[in-house]
Formats: sequence, structure tokens, C-alpha cells
Amino acid sequence: MAENRQLRICMVSEETIVGKNAMIPGGIGQYILRYSESLRDMGHQITVVCRAERSFDSVDEGLRVVGLNCRKVPWNLCLFKWLWRNRFDIVEIPDWGGQGAVAAVFLPRSRGAIVTRGHGHSLFVQRAHGRREVKGRQFYKERVQLHCSDGILANSLYLRGMFTKDFDIKEREIDVCHIGVDPGAVGNVGTVDPQFNGAVLIYVGGLDRRKGPVHLLYILQKMRCRYPMYDTKLMLVGPDTPTGPDGTSYMEYCKTVADELGVSESVQFFGVVPRKQLASLYAQASIFVSGSHTETLGIPFLEAMSMGLPVVTWQRGAAPELIVQGQTGYTIEFGDMEAFAQATASMIVDPVTWQAFSRAARQHVRDNFSESKLLHNQVTWYRDVAAGRARLEK
Repeated sequence: MAENRQLRICMVSEETIVGKNAMIPGGIGQYILRYSESLRDMGHQITVVCRAERSFDSVDEGLRVVGLNCRKVPWNLCLFKWLWRNRFDIVEIPDWGGQGAVAAVFLPRSRGAIVTRGHGHSLFVQRAHGRREVKGRQFYKERVQLHCSDGILANSLYLRGMFTKDFDIKEREIDVCHIGVDPGAVGNVGTVDPQFNGAVLIYVGGLDRRKGPVHLLYILQKMRCRYPMYDTKLMLVGPDTPTGPDGTSYMEYCKTVADELGVSESVQFFGVVPRKQLASLYAQASIFVSGSHTETLGIPFLEAMSMGLPVVTWQRGAAPELIVQGQTGYTIEFGDMEAFAQATASMIVDPVTWQAFSRAARQHVRDNFSESKLLHNQVTWYRDVAAGRARLEK
């Protein structure tokens, strides 16, 4: 395959990500939307196929989006039938749910090489939520898809380790390419240096049990008690979920806990904010904090650092791959609220120290997590897979 030839790439999303019934996309949906647009801008022919209540086929600014109504057949089979009628060089399908299992087994490779992009699978989610691990139908579909794919791309070394452990895949059969960030995607053109805003903390992500924002409320209480002179504030930005006690609203659960801890007046809930408006919220904060139990990558960590915000989070998941300890932020032993509060406060008490962390964070993202650089690496990998140079042994 010619190294500069335009690729025909299909990105698969079980989420409805455009149209009247579009969902607020989760991490996978956001990745697909952003990378599809970036791949299009690089000159490739991109099609996004997603599940939808009503079938549609539209083209907007060179990006083709197809919605499949799958009420009468399972999504896995519906997707396979559609792919059978089309031709691509690469069909990229997320690992979650094994939604590409049928295609990975039965689709002729003349229709496109099947690659799995690892974001997080069913056992990972069960562990993150503290549930008992159950290898049910979803797990076995994921296993089939991974073992029958022509290539596997993991978001992090951490996720590659889980794939080898959970699905009995040899490490050499899994390539790793972190997802990069584009500061422009959150409204930051990179022309203004970030400003120190005192003891203002921000969290961006889903308000749900796995992400653990309730931990941040306890840390906020500790900081306000230990360092009352700094009047610490916390901004929580992101969609609510029904993962509170007994399936209730997690946001309402957080509000109840904030009242019980006496910090409700120091917490602001912003709900869902359009990505282009995130920059204005990041610009009001000094430090990004996360109580997430585990992340297979952690895009908000990278976005925050690209905006000049140091990050403090737990030493879990892929966080140590993103954060340079003591330079761009801190990763703290899980559950040590006191150490978390102390690490956060250490950057607040001295603006000069904060400036050093801020500059290091921005430079670290520029050097290692530039979307354009990582996307170029991913396209090179696509070409290798499409040419049969990176296919796994069956």
C-alpha cells in the first residue's frame, strides 16, 4: 500500500453521536468524533457508523455519518450486515461489549481489516465499580473480537496489561498508542499563559461512582479545615448519572454529602458544558483533581495539563503514565485523603511553585501527547495493518 495513499476508514460507535437523538457522548464517543474529524482533515475518507433510532446517511463537511436502526436485530449483527455491503481499508471498533465480534470472525478482509481500539472492557468496569467479576456473554464477545481482530491498539500500557491478563493475549500482539489532545478542542488557542487563581480546584468528567467525585468533597473538607486561609473552592463539571445509592442521581448524592460535610457553599455543579466552553472554566481554576478509581487513559488529565493545570489524582490505572510525579502533578496512594490534600495544598501555598508545575504540565503534553503527532503514528499503524504487516497470528 502506498505510504501516502488516502485511507478509507470506518469508525464504529454504538452510541448515537449525531442527529436529533444524539447522546452526550462518553469517552469512546468523544474520541470517535474528535479523531474522525482530525483524520478527515488529514485527507482520509472517514465514515462513522453508529446506532440510531432512525436510519440515516449524511455527509457534513466531508465527514460521512451513518445511523443504523437495529430494533429488530442485535447491534453486532446489524453492524456486520452493513459492513458486508461496504468497503474500507480499516474498520475500527471499540473493545467495549464485543460489538465487533461477528464482523471480526466472518467479515471478508476484502471489506476491510478489523482493528480493535481498546478503551475499557466489561471486567475493567466491574472492577472499577467494586462489583464481583462475572465473565458473562459480554466478556466472551469481547474475547472473540480481540482474538479475531487484525490488530489491537490499546490506549495505555495499563490497558495492554489487562488485555494480556483477562483475555490471554500475548503482549507482543497488542500495540499501544495513547490518545492525544488538541488544546483547540477545548477552546484554548495556546496564546495566553495560564494564571494562578488561588485555591480553586476543578474536576471534569462524569459524575458517577467509578469516577469518585465524592472523594473530592472529603478532600475539600480537609483542605478547608487544614488551610482555612486559602478558602478552597471546587468546581464539578460533567453529566449526572444514576450511580448514586440504590441507582439514584450521583449529583444529588454529592450534594447531600457536601451538606453533611459542611462544604456545600464551596462546591459548584456545572453539569454538561460544551467542549468549546471548557477553556473558560479551566481558566478559573488552578489545579485539576480527580478521585477516579481507575482510568484506562484519562483524557481530562491531559486536557487540563495542556491548559497549564497541574493534576492530582490517585496512583491507579494509567495515571502514572500521564503525570510526572512532582513535576506536572502528583499521583497519591488510593484512599489517602490526607496526602491528597497536602499535595494539592503544596502547589497553592506558593504561586512560584505552581508556575513551575504549570509550565512543566503544558510542555509535557506538547512533547508527549500532541494529538497530531500521535494520530500520525496511528495512521502509520493503520497502513501496516491494512497491508498485512501487523496482523496477528490466528
